[in-house]
Amino acid sequence: MTPLSKEAPAALLSLSPPPSVVPERRQGRGRKDDDSESEGEALDAKYGGHSEDDLSASFTAHRERLDKSLTKSKRTGAGAGRHSVATGNAGNQMTLREQEQKENFNLQLENHFLKERLASMAPDHIESALKENVKLKIEILNLGKELKKSKKLLVQQDRDLAAAARERDGHKVKARDAESRELEAMWREEKERRIAAEDELDKLKDDQFDRAQELEDRVRNLEEELERAKDDLDTARAGLDDQNEEIARLRDEADRAVDELEKLQSERDLGESVGLGKGREARLVSKLEEEVETLKVELEDARAATADIEELEEQINQLRDKYAASQIDLERRDEEILDLNNEMDLRVREHEREINQVEAEWRDEVLETRGQVDELKDVMQEREAEIEDLRKGLLEREDELAGAREQIMVLEAAQGETHDRLEETLRGIQIDNEEKEADLLEANREVESLGQRVYELEELVDELRAREGELAAELQRMDDEKENYDELVTALKEARRKIQDERDDYASRLARAEEAFHSEREAWEKSRQREAEHHERVLATKDQVTERLTTELEAARDRVAMRDRDLVSVQNALRSLEAERRKLGDELSSDQRSLELEIERLRRDLARAEDDLDRAREEARERESSLAKRDMQLAELMDKHRSVERQLTDERQGRLQLSDKLDAVTKTARQHEREAETLRSRIEDIEPLLTESRNSRALLQRQNDQQRQERTDLLLRVFKDVNRFLAVEDSTTPANFTLFKDTLLSRLRSISGVRTDFDKRIRETEARMESKMASLKRQLEGKWRALDGFEASVKKLELARAQWRARLASKDGELESARGQISDLKRQLSSASSSRSPSDETIKLLTDRASMAEKRATQAAQSLESLERKFEELQKRTGSADTKWEARVKEYENRLRIAGEKVKAEKQGGKERAQQLETQVKELERQLELTRRHNRRAEGVVANAAHLLKDDE
Repeated sequence: MTPLSKEAPAALLSLSPPPSVVPERRQGRGRKDDDSESEGEALDAKYGGHSEDDLSASFTAHRERLDKSLTKSKRTGAGAGRHSVATGNAGNQMTLREQEQKENFNLQLENHFLKERLASMAPDHIESALKENVKLKIEILNLGKELKKSKKLLVQQDRDLAAAARERDGHKVKARDAESRELEAMWREEKERRIAAEDELDKLKDDQFDRAQELEDRVRNLEEELERAKDDLDTARAGLDDQNEEIARLRDEADRAVDELEKLQSERDLGESVGLGKGREARLVSKLEEEVETLKVELEDARAATADIEELEEQINQLRDKYAASQIDLERRDEEILDLNNEMDLRVREHEREINQVEAEWRDEVLETRGQVDELKDVMQEREAEIEDLRKGLLEREDELAGAREQIMVLEAAQGETHDRLEETLRGIQIDNEEKEADLLEANREVESLGQRVYELEELVDELRAREGELAAELQRMDDEKENYDELVTALKEARRKIQDERDDYASRLARAEEAFHSEREAWEKSRQREAEHHERVLATKDQVTERLTTELEAARDRVAMRDRDLVSVQNALRSLEAERRKLGDELSSDQRSLELEIERLRRDLARAEDDLDRAREEARERESSLAKRDMQLAELMDKHRSVERQLTDERQGRLQLSDKLDAVTKTARQHEREAETLRSRIEDIEPLLTESRNSRALLQRQNDQQRQERTDLLLRVFKDVNRFLAVEDSTTPANFTLFKDTLLSRLRSISGVRTDFDKRIRETEARMESKMASLKRQLEGKWRALDGFEASVKKLELARAQWRARLASKDGELESARGQISDLKRQLSSASSSRSPSDETIKLLTDRASMAEKRATQAAQSLESLERKFEELQKRTGSADTKWEARVKEYENRLRIAGEKVKAEKQGGKERAQQLETQVKELERQLELTRRHNRRAEGVVANAAHLLKDDE
């Protein structure tokens, strides 16, 4: 391997040149020859004086700078998930992005010059460029892994942001908003960085694809040149075959001449025995001399043909030299293959270190998830504390309701006392109706005030009941929100687990694709080496045959010159040569056909491997696009989740404000009650002063006529109000006073029955609240069980991962053993081919080993097919998982939309409820003022009635 192809990093070769250096490249590849020549001359003038060692040293320095910048970007990306990023000094020091841009520009310049330098190389360096293509692919896979790691860091940052948002729910709003804005800014920066990295990766992939296309074009050109060389070799073989046929024809004619000479000798013997004439013998001799002359002419033609054979031999020697050069190139490439294998071993070790690092990170993530689970437990405990606070609030409300009930009982007792007093007053009025009209009017007023007070108390009970219903609805809504939050947490955990499974699956697939690609490449290299060795053996046999033919041709010429002396030896030698030639020709034709079939099979395998590689690239691109879409959807979901959390915090603040207002209202109500108590004490103090009103008795008697009508009107009004409260259809007023009194008392008793019904409903609501709290506890226990199941599933995944790693290590050992066996077979084959006289046993042993190797190859192909089937099944599973994930994302979107609508409705309802509470407070204040007035009036009526009764006695 040359220093250029050995040290040039793949990332440099894949970068596209900047527009400032090569402005015409983006306008198309079909630029003019004079522009390319002038540009090439300028580049040669700039970089022609540098050697390949200098270029490789510069490339290694730039590669180290690029690795340092990548590690810096990794550290900054990893640190951004948990801590805030410090901007550094804003003075003369450049930022990391500016340094990367500067280094990218320098690398693009050198990339352009490298491309021009590579274009000017000889064809024997194309193989090194192909190996650089393999390095580029490995670098692209590493960049893909780094991109996945950055995506993983982004997901972790999103989770940290969500956890931080949940932790800051109980803190101050301003600090929370500032921290959330800072984290969102960090998230946006990380997102922009990831988008930039993805764009850079796309550029690298496009440049790599263009470079691969150029290398494929060059490989095709080399294959065409190889085909042309094969055609020339075939033509040379055809000419050699023609020469061999001509030699064979001459040999046949020589054989015929020998036969004729033998025939003449036999005839001569026969003539001597029979006594032929001398004339006939002379004719035969002359005929034989003519034939000898023709044979001499044909031998001269054959000698002229040998010149052509010598030219062919020179061509064969040239081809042999080319073959030796190609053999040297093959040895050099074998050394490069060994270097690549060493580099692959280093990459494998680095990959194992990365796997260990990923395991450590995964363990850290598991610990973080456990910490998040603990945080969720703390949040659940806080929620339970809030529920306890609400329960205490409900108990306080129940105490208030009990106080209201006691007040109602006191009022009922007062009402009973007033009823007794009213009955006594009515008896006095019946005894002396004309004298007690004033007392009856006051009693009627008292009854009206008490009925109004009962009506007001019923309204207060209704309001308390409505408030209790609102509190129950609010508690139910909080329970629903808690359930939605738990469902969202479980869904996010499930999504995280699926994304981690998909990440591991994609990593294993990429690793398997890399192993398949490397195994196919090694098989192709081995087959190519075998083909080269076979060609070498065939050429060696051909050289031996040609040398043997030349020696025998010289011997034949000598034998023809010596004529009769060596005719028998020439005939035997020619026959043996003919048999050997035929045997070698048959072997050569069979070897040629097997070589052509092997070349065709290798081409098909190469095309199939390229198709598989293209499909793998397409699948990787599709997976990356789908992962990017999923990341975007997850980011949108997290944004919606944060908006929902903000709305929930606003709603909680609104609820706190409403609770503060309710506390203020209760405080004012208690203050009003205290004021009523003070007023009652004052009334009790003023009662002794009412004795002075006895002096006004005469005045009351004079006003009796006026107040009689007012009493009757008041009684009728109270009767109508009670009927309206009880919704009695019969509105006729009885004419008899006793019947009127009985109906009024019965309807007041029905009001007390309504109170008992109200108590029953309160008890029923208390039972329902207790059942709901028990159901909430059961749901909480179910959530804890689900979290325990999630931890158990995480442990199972760890065990499965360890099992898969053990299987991978066993498969690697089997692969290494197979490689060692194949290398042993190669060495045995090479030693067998180097030995000129192999025995039948060694040939049989080698054929058996070759058949065993073929069986192992078929077994490997079957295992590859099974792996492909498993890969298709995994693809189907991932497709189903994608569909399920999309459906779940849609469901989450619908839930978030519904939650948003609910939050809006709750906000509107809260505002309306606040307005209603304000109006109710105002109405309660107004009713409290009215009750004060009615109490004053009733107390005056009672006092007057008692005074009148005492006066009557």
